Amino acid sequence: MDHCWFKIPLLPPSVNHYVEHPAAGVHRKSAAAKAWERDFPLFAGSLYCVSPSGRFHVTLEFTPGPGSKGDVDNYNKLPLDCCAKRGMFRNAKNEPVSDAWVKWLEVKIHDLPGEREHGPQTKITIEAM
Repeated sequence: MDHCWFKIPLLPPSVNHYVEHPAAGVHRKSAAAKAWERDFPLFAGSLYCVSPSGRFHVTLEFTPGPGSKGDVDNYNKLPLDCCAKRGMFRNAKNEPVSDAWVKWLEVKIHDLPGEREHGPQTKITIEAM
């Protein structure tokens, strides 16, 4: 499969809420990040993308719900990590590769009043390059 896409009816926690710091020098994933990782496979299913070059183009589309805020650079980490952990990026030998092979990343936030009515949601599209 040279491309795939799916939607998740949630926004990922921002990078500011990905890790908790309960004590000096202690870092651990937040409950919100763990919940996102837990639920991710329910929506991704068994989808994956094979790239003969091993390079990928990923489009992340975020639709915040009414009243939500979002920063274009704060939502990207967890969806990419989850895609990689799930084996959604695969090389020509059909072997899973890391998100380091994502060479083109597009991020869109749909935040017009009419669009926000459809949120919160995340759409992820993976294409072979």
